[in-house]
Amino acid sequence: MKPPLMLAIGVEVHDNWVGFHSTNRGHQFFGKLVKETKNGFIWHRVEDTFEEGHKDFGLIEFKALTIEEYNKKVRPYLVGPVPESNSTEELYEFYQREFGRRGYHY
Repeated sequence: MKPPLMLAIGVEVHDNWVGFHSTNRGHQFFGKLVKETKNGFIWHRVEDTFEEGHKDFGLIEFKALTIEEYNKKVRPYLVGPVPESNSTEELYEFYQREFGRRGYHY
């Protein structure tokens, strides 16, 4: 089974948390940076939950997608019209313009 794929827009990394927006809402994951990679980073998500106490959610890979990866892994699952992008830069500009100006309210 493949891990879930989520678009992370406006990613903000801090000592013990990472924040970002998806196309739906803001997200904040506590934990720590495991390592930086060529195209992103690996985050170890660990949260203090009300029901279960200290919970380990495992590793999350944050990776900058190219237009080719986006067209293969994301575009087929989108609902509604999404403009065609001719480059990775155009793709990033579209998502930043449409979803990146929400401020940092996670």
